[in-house]
Amino acid sequence: MQDFTEGNITKQVINFTLPIMLGNVLMSIYGIINLIWVGRLLGHEAVAAVAVSLPIIMLMPAFLIGLGMATNVLIAQAFGRKDTAMLKKILSNSFFASTLFCLLISIIALLFRRQLLEWVQAPLEIQEMALSYLTIITATLVFQFFINWMNGMLRGLGDAKTVVKILILLAVFNIVLVPLFICGIGPLPPLGVAGAAWGTALAAVATCVIGYIYLLRFNPYINMRNWDYSLNWHIIREVFVIGVPASLQMIVVSLAGVIIIALVNRYGTAVTAAFGIGMQIDMLATIPFISIGMAATTIAGQNLGAQKLERVFQTLRISVYFGLAVALVCTAVLLLFSHHIGAIFLEKSAENTRVLHIVRDYYHWIAFIFPCFAVIFAVQGVLRSAGDTMALLALSFVAMFVIRIPLAYGLAGPLGFKQDGIWMAMLMSSALAVGLNWLYYAKGPWKKKRLSGK
Repeated sequence: MQDFTEGNITKQVINFTLPIMLGNVLMSIYGIINLIWVGRLLGHEAVAAVAVSLPIIMLMPAFLIGLGMATNVLIAQAFGRKDTAMLKKILSNSFFASTLFCLLISIIALLFRRQLLEWVQAPLEIQEMALSYLTIITATLVFQFFINWMNGMLRGLGDAKTVVKILILLAVFNIVLVPLFICGIGPLPPLGVAGAAWGTALAAVATCVIGYIYLLRFNPYINMRNWDYSLNWHIIREVFVIGVPASLQMIVVSLAGVIIIALVNRYGTAVTAAFGIGMQIDMLATIPFISIGMAATTIAGQNLGAQKLERVFQTLRISVYFGLAVALVCTAVLLLFSHHIGAIFLEKSAENTRVLHIVRDYYHWIAFIFPCFAVIFAVQGVLRSAGDTMALLALSFVAMFVIRIPLAYGLAGPLGFKQDGIWMAMLMSSALAVGLNWLYYAKGPWKKKRLSGK
């Protein structure tokens, strides 16, 4: 646990971001490795089946992640105020509310999983593979939620190193179990795409159990026996006031992703597979900016709780500079090595060569999106630390549904750029989002969004 209300902010931003970044890299790496196993063992159609499921899988836990963000903000501000009694109330009330939501979302998604795949216009030849993958991941969503909840709680307390340990455990389990379930071993038959989902699910189960037992020894707040179980409607209200707009923001982004992939799917499985590979690399390359934003939320949140506004301003400036430096590296690497990166996922063949050419064209545009992310994630991290998630919801809606989607359909269709028009729209909408987020931050209403912590 770490107190960010005193000390050198530059060191704090960098030192706190790095373990968060490492943890997020581990999460993306095991996702990428899983896709590599699927691609090399089962082929590009299996990659497309997983890719077409990803926007739906990202959509399902959006409410839970939003509530987790609210818990992170409340914990950070309470920790900044040194209010231990409030921490125990926040943990109990937020955890059980989020768990109930998770179970409800899983049930709804299982009931409508086939309709969801039809909604994203999954190609007929991969629908059954995608359905098996989606069913297993949806049914075991609660275990992924518990891992995310533990990590969010630890970040709010300034403990990013333990998060890394938990995610290393999760990554190792995934890397070992996924190929075993895909190919089969001993009495276990080959399960194909469903095996990738089973490996991921069982890795989450094992990580939940071992991670919680480990934390019981080192973190006094994780022990559920020490929580304050009194029902506190004020905390629940603040969790939802902060968390619901944050969830809706993620839903807006996820829905936009679903609509974009539905448009991508019109151009065939080769384009879908290329986009799936691109999304995996994007997730990895976006990690530094997400991590900087997470660090900014915790550091700024603690300082808002301690009423040290100047340190909040410094946190944003340093976060933006740090993000821009990383963005230049990401852009250069993806422009220079896009074809080589894509080749990691697929064996050589005539059809796969076409997929790799599409990946290369994708990064001729998307490589320039990362400087935009450097500013957007840092600004949103600070706004989120103040609980001003309603503004983030509005900004995301404008960027995605007013700008990105109309541009994508216009450029891909009537203007004749096809899939390249989609990539162009993604870049242009992100550039415009930079201006929108910065203007709102400069205006300053978020400064009044102090949480009472009653």
